[in-house]
Formats: sequence, C-alpha cells, structure tokens
Amino acid sequence: MLRYGCLYLLICFILSLVGAVTTSAEASTEVGVWQKMSTYLTKEALIELKDLTDPQNTTIQRERDFCTAVVTLDQQPLSESRLDDVDARLKALVDAGIEDEIDSASRYLLGRIAQLYRADADVPLAVSYFRDLIARPGPGHYADIARVKLAVLLLYAVHTEDAVERIKQAEKLLPGTSDPLAVRDLHRVLARGIMFFNLPPGGALRHLLAADEIGGLVGTLGADQLVQIGELAWDTGDEELANTYYDRLREQYPRDARIFLMDQRNAGNPVPQRGEDINGR
Repeated sequence: MLRYGCLYLLICFILSLVGAVTTSAEASTEVGVWQKMSTYLTKEALIELKDLTDPQNTTIQRERDFCTAVVTLDQQPLSESRLDDVDARLKALVDAGIEDEIDSASRYLLGRIAQLYRADADVPLAVSYFRDLIARPGPGHYADIARVKLAVLLLYAVHTEDAVERIKQAEKLLPGTSDPLAVRDLHRVLARGIMFFNLPPGGALRHLLAADEIGGLVGTLGADQLVQIGELAWDTGDEELANTYYDRLREQYPRDARIFLMDQRNAGNPVPQRGEDINGR
C-alpha cells in the first residue's frame, strides 16, 4: 500500500518536474531512474542512480538528493536505519530553505514517514509536518493531500474525548483546499468518521453527496459510495433519494450483489435488520 499511494504520487511529480527545472542534458539522467520507479523496478532504479555521474548543476543535485531519498525509501526490507537515512536526506532538503516543489514533497514525505512507515508511529510529529505544509502560502498539491492525511489523524489518532469535536476539527480543513479531488476525499473521510462514531447519519449523507457531486470514483469505491448514500438516505427517511442512488447502482454496477437486498426491501420482503448502531457501515 505504501508504494501505490505516497511514492506513486512523488514519482508522477518528479517526472513532470524534470522537464520544468532545466533543459540540460544532466536532467535526462534522472528520468531513467524515475521511469524505473514508476514500473516498480526499484532495485534497478537504485543501481542506475548509483551509476550516475555527479551533477555540476545545483538544481540537478537537489533533485538527485530527493531522488535518492525516495528510491532508498522504496527498498525492501525497510529497516529503521534506512528510514533514519531517508529522514536525514529529506530534512536536509527542507533545511535548505528553498520553497519549491521538492521542499513541499519532502515535508509531505517526512509526515508520512512519521505517520506510517516507522514501527512506532509518531503522530504529533506527523501532524506538525502536515500542519506546516498546509500553513505555507498559496495553493499546492502536497498541501492539499496533506489535509486529507491530517484529517485521518485528527479523527482517529489525535485523542479527543468528544467525537463531535473531532469531526469539527477535521471539517476545518475543507476551506482552502484547492484540488477538487482532495476536497472529495476530505468529504469521504469525514463521512466515514461520522459513521464510525455512529453520529446522526444526516452529516455523513451531506458529505457523501458533496463527494458524489465532484465525482471521479470508479470500480469498488464508486459502487460503495452509491450504496452508502442510498443507505444513509434510507436511514434519514428520504426513500426517494435512496431509490435514486439504488437505481444508479443498478445501472452502473449491474452485477453488484447488494442490488438483490435493495430490491427485496423495496418489494416489502424480509431483509437482515440493523442493530442499534444503524450507520456504522
């Protein structure tokens, strides 16, 4: 999961960055490394990276240092000592004080290392990296996805007794998010949090309807969202809205096994009943 999420985004970023930062012949040497990373040939990428000659251009050197950190991070097994090495490389890039995309990507990745990669997660450190990235002026891709990761931490890892307060703190991340897909994902995270804490279903329904309006989900995630909206609408007594989403599920995912249960309920036939926690889906 680590590779397909965080690192894939970084690979896509750096492939686009190479052509933007310089047109020198040196830049093309990094392209081969990132292309191997994009096809998960990480060992080959590390070998090719070590074979590159030292760049004379400081901009290329900065890119090379970031490239080395990411390639090292994707080597298995991922030991604590290797994480220490990656951590030091990324912190050096941040400490350089250059406000560019590599700085933003490094801050994001440092937060993810603290949140996810270590044997023992350092939640306060991860929160601080994400908050620092979000606080930087102007829109930014990594600031937007950091908002989604921070929302997860605020809901489930930053201990607050009141579940309602957790939701409120996470909802504060919505204003200022510039990427529509990040906005969508924030709505989905918030809806899931409301359902997880078994709060009134209306709030979760509102967030999922906002996510559906943005769109872009396909496959299992797309089908699950249609089912969730339909079920939450049913919970709130809006059978017309529920049937609208059941019909969409039937049209877009005709082989989904959940259609049978929905049809049974609409026909008035017995279906499995929920317990007291009606919306903990």
